[in-house]
Amino acid sequence: MLIRKLLFLSKCCSSVKKFRISTPHLSLACVLSVAVVSMAQPAKGANKFLGNITTNGNVRSDFMTYWNQITPENESKWESVEGSRGSFNWSGVDRVKNFAEKNGISWKFHTLMWGSQYPKWMNNLSQADQLTEIGKWMDAAAAKYPDVGMIDVVNEAYPSHAPVPFKAALGGDGATGFDWIIKSFQMARERWPKAILIYNDYNNCEYGSEVTWTVKLINAMLKAKAPIDAIGCQAHDAYKISTATVKKNIDELAATGLPIFISEYDIGQSNDATQQKIMQEQFTMFWTHPKILGITYWGYIVGSTWRTGTGLMSSSGAERPSLTWLKNYVKENPNPPNDFPDLLKKGTPGTTSANIPSVSVRQGYSAKNGSMHIEVFDLRGRTAKSLYVNNQTVRVSSMISSQGSFVVKQDGYCAGVLNKVK
Repeated sequence: MLIRKLLFLSKCCSSVKKFRISTPHLSLACVLSVAVVSMAQPAKGANKFLGNITTNGNVRSDFMTYWNQITPENESKWESVEGSRGSFNWSGVDRVKNFAEKNGISWKFHTLMWGSQYPKWMNNLSQADQLTEIGKWMDAAAAKYPDVGMIDVVNEAYPSHAPVPFKAALGGDGATGFDWIIKSFQMARERWPKAILIYNDYNNCEYGSEVTWTVKLINAMLKAKAPIDAIGCQAHDAYKISTATVKKNIDELAATGLPIFISEYDIGQSNDATQQKIMQEQFTMFWTHPKILGITYWGYIVGSTWRTGTGLMSSSGAERPSLTWLKNYVKENPNPPNDFPDLLKKGTPGTTSANIPSVSVRQGYSAKNGSMHIEVFDLRGRTAKSLYVNNQTVRVSSMISSQGSFVVKQDGYCAGVLNKVK
């Protein structure tokens, strides 16, 4: 129990001193702390992670030779888990979670809400029943994986992508134009107070209209105080366009103030020399971009990736030149520019009390220019208090009747730890 409490503290409040109430979306130190641990080659000791996915539903024995973050390719998608209404199969997700915990690396739940690979029995339900089932889906996932570090909450919501048949059940476009997305994130935060909540999409760092739309979405979410922590850029088409253009687009996304994950990168080139040239150019830009915190390459075994030419290694272990270059480059560059230097240092598997700083929280929170949401959680992640404050200052300690240690959040972002002793 002690270790569980220490992990909760380290995950939620690894850098309280960085919290700035004036720009809450920039204060992710407490939220992003679980994103990475550097225990694998070649990213051992690096301040960003280098990840990959499962191979045909399994984790290869050589995974830890190359990668230190893992995402299930399909196993945690709703349709894979609950193909039959009310019947949940978590075996594939368990394999990923157990592997990550055994090896001390982070994993991502991919994905909660998506207009593809959702259970088709949802199509026949009323909006009210759809909303109920969405809640049950999130409840089941949260009960099973309460400590997952990262979650793709909404995937590929750009209007021309796969239509979402339960969009109206979540509020549709609404007054913000993105009400259903905001609702999805609010529901996710209620269930995962500690996780990094991500909006993930493709083409959003490649093509102008989708870059512009994503910026509009993120700014609307931030204005609405939606609990979004990061942007995921799949970058599947990045290899087709100039690195300079990709960087310019990433800069536009980064101007929102949120950090970025390159979440599903791959290079569809069967020619070794061409693939290596693109890898050297684009990955170097990703790795050295100060707003990018991690890169997940989408599959690495030739013949077992979703697109032809993207593999980096044969099933027998023969590396393509791109992979050889990649592992050497990352190993030799463990400290690229990082505008969120404290985000990836704490809350990693195996953290002990010696790694946890002594922290305190300011007792008063002032909402001078509008309202804010104050939440207090005990060390098991249970909500002890939740309220909205309008144009006033409150003392957090007065909100809690029992003694003990509590995590305090303001507008979805960690503000510190309250130690209350009667």
